[in-house]
Amino acid sequence: MAAKIAAFAITMLVTIAVAIVILFTMLIAMNGYSESDAMWGLGVYSLLALIVAALMSLGAFLLVGFMTNKKYSSLVSSLIAIAGFSVLGIVVELVCSLLGVGVAEIVRVNF
Repeated sequence: MAAKIAAFAITMLVTIAVAIVILFTMLIAMNGYSESDAMWGLGVYSLLALIVAALMSLGAFLLVGFMTNKKYSSLVSSLIAIAGFSVLGIVVELVCSLLGVGVAEIVRVNF
């Protein structure tokens, strides 16, 4: 059970840390947008990033349980789950950042 909790916590920390870095990068990238337009894009990204962090952490938790049931060691299971779901989370958060910028652009053009 300790391996599952460790995988959950470490994956959550990694994905949230990357989400914060991406958020600051989005702030720099959306420099030309007005505050009211950029707020929508940053809000959408923040919500999606939290959902992604929770889902990736849950996935790592479940994968460690699955792999330990298949007789892998707890350490190997944790390392594979943390690495795999952290990389997947980073890729999905990058896509979420593009969606956030897209929402800001839609708000800027249409409203």
